[in-house]
Amino acid sequence: MSIDTEAALENVLSRGDEWRCWRALKLSGEEPGELPVIPRQREDGAFLGPGGIASTAATGVGLCHLTMIELQRSNSARRAGDWLEGARTPSQAWTDVAEHVPGELTTPGGIEVWASAAATCGLLSLGRDPGPRAIDLLRGEADLEGRVTGGAYPTFAAAGAYWLAEGPKTEMAEWGLRWARENAEEWGPEEWASALVFWAAAGIPPEHLSVDTFTELLRDAAAPEGFADLELTLTTLELLDRFDARA
Repeated sequence: MSIDTEAALENVLSRGDEWRCWRALKLSGEEPGELPVIPRQREDGAFLGPGGIASTAATGVGLCHLTMIELQRSNSARRAGDWLEGARTPSQAWTDVAEHVPGELTTPGGIEVWASAAATCGLLSLGRDPGPRAIDLLRGEADLEGRVTGGAYPTFAAAGAYWLAEGPKTEMAEWGLRWARENAEEWGPEEWASALVFWAAAGIPPEHLSVDTFTELLRDAAAPEGFADLELTLTTLELLDRFDARA
């Protein structure tokens, strides 16, 4: 099967909250009006993680998503960037709580890598400097195959961060992207969509083999009306619009 844009948009518009309907209307080419409050973003700019508390990783992901849908100049993005800059640890990195780590590790080191990768990619997508240590930290956590400590999610985010920090086709980004591509079929739609959000925010082009591979896997995994998860359905539509429009 493959997702049907019209049917999936109708599904979102019939079931979605104000934020999702705003995004669906934007995708359909209509004028959606003023940007609504983002449900999982606090007034101070932080995004909430799975446990309902402020999360540096969730804020980095949220920033990448806003960039992906071309809202990087919005007040929501500005506040999220400000909050992340203020959330750096004394070591000029970021950390989080174990419940917010979707990768394989829940050690303090693994948590720091995931949070720092997501935050770094998010800040760079706004054109902000994550600080001198961020990229060095991530580079030191990559193995010879390009995999970053913590597995899939930190590697997806780090590849986007490398691409933004060091330019297109940088060696570190390409290693991470290749590792992700070679292991793509071990994961599912949530992982593919998460990777593509980071890579869209980084400006990696649709013709890149890793982007093309993940895009096709995600497109083909959905039923015509999308996934059971409404947010995943809408994010998929946004990603396909982003990459198809630039193909």
